[in-house]
Amino acid sequence: MFALSSIIKRQVVGPTVGRALFNATPKLTVPAVNNSPLSLNSIRGFKVRTSVKKFCKDCYMVRRKGRVYVYCKSNGKHKQRQG
Repeated sequence: MFALSSIIKRQVVGPTVGRALFNATPKLTVPAVNNSPLSLNSIRGFKVRTSVKKFCKDCYMVRRKGRVYVYCKSNGKHKQRQG
């Protein structure tokens, strides 16, 4: 069965075009990004927890739209969201 399907592929697609299509590997290009700690803090998300608390003296709580958020001016890892 395998030999029959490979013969059909060669007849329909052609030997050189078929091999280029089936053996092609996708190449991903990644843009060059500056991996400084400042750029990583800007994309950090919230920790979602049932109870939130302040971790340091720079943390402060904000209540918006029925949710409690904790933000921190000194450490981005302290960001939390209750819910």
